[in-house]
Amino acid sequence: MLRRFLDFQLSFFDKGRPFARWRSFISAVDTFCYEPAINTKRAPFIRDAVDAKRWMIMVIIALLPAIIMAIWNTGLQKMVYMSGNYTLMNQYLLASGSFSGYFDFTFSEGRWLTILGLGGWAFLSVMIISYAVGGLCEGCVACIRGHDIAEGFLVTGMLYPLALPPTIPYWMVAVGVAFGVLVGKELFGGTGMNILNPALTARAFLFFTFPGKMTGDVWVGTNPTKAAKSLDQMNAAANFSTIDGYTQASPLQTLNATVPEIKQIHVDAIATNFIGDKVRTYDQVVAHFDQWNQATHANLELGHLTLDQMQSFVTGSTEQGGLGLLPGNFQAAYQFVDIDYGIGHFTDSNLFFGNIVGSMGETSVLAALLGALVLIWTGVGAWRTMLAFGIFAFITAFCFQIFARSTGVEGGAWNPARYAFPAYRHLLVGSLAFGLVYMATDPISAPGMRIGKWIYGGIIGVVTILIRVINPAYPEGVMLAILFANIFSPLIDHYAQRHYRRKPRVATRSS
Repeated sequence: MLRRFLDFQLSFFDKGRPFARWRSFISAVDTFCYEPAINTKRAPFIRDAVDAKRWMIMVIIALLPAIIMAIWNTGLQKMVYMSGNYTLMNQYLLASGSFSGYFDFTFSEGRWLTILGLGGWAFLSVMIISYAVGGLCEGCVACIRGHDIAEGFLVTGMLYPLALPPTIPYWMVAVGVAFGVLVGKELFGGTGMNILNPALTARAFLFFTFPGKMTGDVWVGTNPTKAAKSLDQMNAAANFSTIDGYTQASPLQTLNATVPEIKQIHVDAIATNFIGDKVRTYDQVVAHFDQWNQATHANLELGHLTLDQMQSFVTGSTEQGGLGLLPGNFQAAYQFVDIDYGIGHFTDSNLFFGNIVGSMGETSVLAALLGALVLIWTGVGAWRTMLAFGIFAFITAFCFQIFARSTGVEGGAWNPARYAFPAYRHLLVGSLAFGLVYMATDPISAPGMRIGKWIYGGIIGVVTILIRVINPAYPEGVMLAILFANIFSPLIDHYAQRHYRRKPRVATRSS
C-alpha cells in the first residue's frame, strides 16, 4: 500500500509534469522508506548491500545515547540552575557525590518528568529547526542541480544541535545550519565532495561570528539572562561571595580562565584547605607559608584558613613569604582547584557520566563510548582514527604534565598550573570524546587509507591539546583541530596511497 501511494505521488513529479522541478523532495521520502533502484554514481561509495541512507541511519542509532543524555542533562541543569532556590542547588550538589545519591535526587518527587520535559523542549526544538532549515537548503540545491537529496544531512542535522549550547537563539540555529550546508558542503559540490565537516563548519561559523552566544555563561536553561538572575538569587540567599558562589562555568571554561600567571603552587596552596598534604607541591607550600606566618605574625594553621586568610597568603608579597599572585587572578585559581583535583562537583565520575554543564550532547563520555561501540561493531566508524586521536591527545597532555611537574624552580612549583593539568582528565572534559567518536570519523572529510587514519587522528589529538593548553583565547581545541586536519586529509590520503602502491614486477630470464 505504501509503495503504491509513493508511486502515485511520484507520478506528479515526472519529467514534463508541473511539479517536475521539485521531484528531489518527494524522491527523498521514497528512498528513505525503500532502497533506491539505482546504484551510487559518485562518492561516498559503500562496499555493502545497504545504500548510503541505511549507512547514515546507523550513525543516528549510534547517536542515540548522546541524544538521550542531551535531553536528560539539559533538563536537569535547567531545573536546578533556573530554580533560584539555593536549597535545591545544594541538595543537587551533595547528591552528585555518588550515583545512588544522583538517581535518588532525580527520581524523587517526580523530578524526572520535569527533567524530561525541560530537556526535551530545549533540545528537540533546536533539532527540528536544524533539520527543517538544513533540509530545505539541501533540497533547494538538489532541485536546482537536478539530482536527489543527498543522505549526508541525516547525520549533519543531528550532530549540529548536539554541539550547541542550550541557550542558542533559534534564529542563530537556522543561520548556522544554512551556512554549514551551503558553504561547508554544497559550495564544494555536495555530499561526498566537501573537504570540511559540515556540522563543525556551521558551529565554527557561529563561534567566530557570535562568540558571546557560544561561550561564557550560556550553558544553563534556554535564557541566559534568567539563568544569571537565578544564580544571583541563590548566591544572595546563601550569603556567598563572588569567589565561592554558584556559577555555570564549564570545566574547559575554568581551565581556559587559568592564565599562565597562575602557577601550580598557587593552586596547591588553595587546595590544602580541601585535601591537606595530598597536593603536589606541599613541601614548597609549607616552606612559603611558614615564612609568611612568621613575617605577618598571623600564627595560622595551613589547611584551616578562611577564604580571606587564604587570599592574603596567596596574593601576599613574596618578600614576606606570600605567593605573589595578582588579586584579580585569585578567583580563577580558586575555581581551578576543583577541576585540577576533582573536588566538589567536578569528580571523575561526574565528568565521565556527563553530570556537568556544557554543549547539549557533548558532556557525557559514557554516551560517546556507547556510540563508539555501535560504530565499530557495525564497521561504520573508523576505530583507527578514534584510537589515534585518544592516544596522541593523552601523550601530548602527559608531556605537558611531566614537564610542568619536574622542571623549573622548586620542582616545577612555579610553572603554569594549566600545564600540569592531569592528562587523563583532558579525555574527560569538553567535547573530546564526542569529537573523537562522531566528528573525527566522518568518512567524507577524513582519510580512507588505514595509515592515513592513524596520521589524521594523531594530528587531531596533538592539535587539540596544544590549543587547550597554550592558546589563551579559545577554551576548546577539538573543533578547530578536526577542521585543521580536514584540510590536510586529501594530502594524507595521497601520500598514504603512494606508500602502499605496489611496485611492478620485473621479469627476469632464467639462466
